[in-house]
Amino acid sequence: MAEDEETATARYIAANISTQLLLKAIIEIISTMADDPDKYRRSLRIKLLELAGTMPLAEMAPAREDKVRAFVRETIGTLLTNTRPN
Repeated sequence: MAEDEETATARYIAANISTQLLLKAIIEIISTMADDPDKYRRSLRIKLLELAGTMPLAEMAPAREDKVRAFVRETIGTLLTNTRPN
């Protein structure tokens, strides 16, 4: 049975959020093992942002490519904030 568009969209968004939460947890676990967790997160953020700007993507319209790269930068920024967890 095919899902309606609203359900499929909700499932897609939920999958993306779940992936981001898991990545955030992994990054936090690894960063706590570093001598300077904030420096580790900052350096990882810089490297990932560089990759986000240069990584080859599938063929697509330039406007879509700009949006994809902007969303990737936004996600990286969300995952790698330098605030300490409570």
